Amino acid sequence: MRNKFLLPVVLLLASVTAHSEDPVAALGKQRAVASHLEWDIGEAGHPILGPIRFAHTKASIATPVGTANVYSNAYVSCEKSTGTIAIELTNQITPDDPGGLPPKRMPRLVCISPAGTSGGTVVQQVLAASWQVNDLGDALAHGFLPSALRACSAIGIVEDVVMPEGWAPGSLPIQFEISPYSRELDSIFATCGVASAYASPSPVAARSAPSQSGEGRPNSWKTARTIASGRTNVRAAPNLHSPVVAELNPGSVVLVQSTGGPWWRARSRAGAKFEGYIRGDRLVGK
Repeated sequence: MRNKFLLPVVLLLASVTAHSEDPVAALGKQRAVASHLEWDIGEAGHPILGPIRFAHTKASIATPVGTANVYSNAYVSCEKSTGTIAIELTNQITPDDPGGLPPKRMPRLVCISPAGTSGGTVVQQVLAASWQVNDLGDALAHGFLPSALRACSAIGIVEDVVMPEGWAPGSLPIQFEISPYSRELDSIFATCGVASAYASPSPVAARSAPSQSGEGRPNSWKTARTIASGRTNVRAAPNLHSPVVAELNPGSVVLVQSTGGPWWRARSRAGAKFEGYIRGDRLVGK
């Protein structure tokens, strides 16, 4: 009998908290509490992403098709080498099917965020994503900046998969929602360097936190300049196909952090705010 009233009570408490914290986080926590999804956490070596810490849905998400179901799973990973987030989606006709259902069209990720400080209404915006589909039909998008995804209280997943021959209809729309503010996904974002939404740093930790410039510490933020020839692009992900988030004049001063590869994570030191990635050959003084 108590379970019947548990969710409304928790949501009421969450709405009270909303008045004292960021509205995106407050709405995210509310939607996370209302979600039926549960997550497991793991560590792995991914064939594309390399070392990752990831969360995956404990139980498949069932979408009815006549008298049968299609079973979907989601994986949210921190790509440790770049500090970026990856989302991988799988679909199959049984929960333990070793095969998969390929997308009829590429999935869409919809950022859901509050329209104002009250959180009473929301706005939805499709996130730019570049998908890779493997032989099983699993779809992977990676290179997302953690801060960009945490600007969403929730992320709507919209898929349209090809059904096996003889099944009706020929394709199937699948929709569900994940929240970057669930406790499990919060821990994945924390692995990628985003402050947890569930814990405040202690005064001692705050005093000992690295300074913005972070000089002298391994893999910390350092000051650099863009090269003197031409404008330098800052991209949303560490590849030449990702969107440009800022264009910097020659000799611009930026803060950079090594990813262990040819790209450097970059953010503004002054002026207009940005965060993204710059190729190492466009930087001096690292």
